Amino acid sequence: MGGESSTMARTLRRIPNLVYYSLPPREDMPWREKWLTDIKPVLDTLDLERVLGEGTLIYLKLLIVMVLYSCSYRDAVKMVNVNVVVAWFVGRKVGKSTLHDFVGRVYEVRKKLLEISFKLEEKCLPSYLPASAHFLDFIAWLVDSFLLDLPFGKRSVETFREKAELEKKEGNLKKAKKLLSLGRTKRRFKGKWTKKRGVSHFGLKALIVISTSLFVRSITVKPANFSDKRFKSPLKGIKIADRGFSPSPTQLIAMEKPFTTLRAHVEFFGTFLYKFWRPYGTTVWRNEAFLHVLGVFYNIRMFLAVQRRTPPGRRIVQL
Repeated sequence: MGGESSTMARTLRRIPNLVYYSLPPREDMPWREKWLTDIKPVLDTLDLERVLGEGTLIYLKLLIVMVLYSCSYRDAVKMVNVNVVVAWFVGRKVGKSTLHDFVGRVYEVRKKLLEISFKLEEKCLPSYLPASAHFLDFIAWLVDSFLLDLPFGKRSVETFREKAELEKKEGNLKKAKKLLSLGRTKRRFKGKWTKKRGVSHFGLKALIVISTSLFVRSITVKPANFSDKRFKSPLKGIKIADRGFSPSPTQLIAMEKPFTTLRAHVEFFGTFLYKFWRPYGTTVWRNEAFLHVLGVFYNIRMFLAVQRRTPPGRRIVQL
């Protein structure tokens, strides 16, 4: 990481500071720009540079821009030049290659970043948290998994071998034999094949642990064919999951109320995830780094939603 730090320093010295322009009225902004103006005050108050390093918060802000606008490194860097709100949000120009290198640092401290953003829940007044926070009299976590599709690219021997194994398990031997005869090139994206409700998926699986207040506490990324029954949560306490997970003394399978009602709230994060998910890299670890950035982004949005329900005189941040 030492080489990356020196590259960042050289880039910051070479690229001049931004010239700021007046922001347009909030009511005239598109929804993405409104979100940036909302989350900037919260993001600036979090102690994120303690784990990222001094002066590197601007890189995390650019990764959030990438998530919010579903754009590439190059486009995120260019948006600082052409979008007044993005330029105000980021605060400084950086280079594309430096931003690409910074993802490695995010991956190393991904759990700490998510933990810092999760502490926003403690700043919310309990009476204004979502209704799901008051269902239980004990501390519990909600667990679910979400498939993340990746481009399976060109035909390859490995791809069709995995598809053939899936067909064999379902007894389709003739189709499995045909699949084994196809494909010759190498796959680009790192993922695995699986089937869910009769539909084949290639990619990864995100296993999410959230609080009953709907704040994300843990994100674990596995290949798509990873069984939910093998998942071991890194958090202590009771976990409430669906029937795809393995029952245990610390893991309850939601079969009756209020657990079934609580389980439905996990899908709220799933909707957010699929709205902003796209393949951010060919490797598993790079995609995992961006998923944690998305988790930080989601927790800030949840915090702001609670603040809007809170009377103005009792809010942590004034909106």
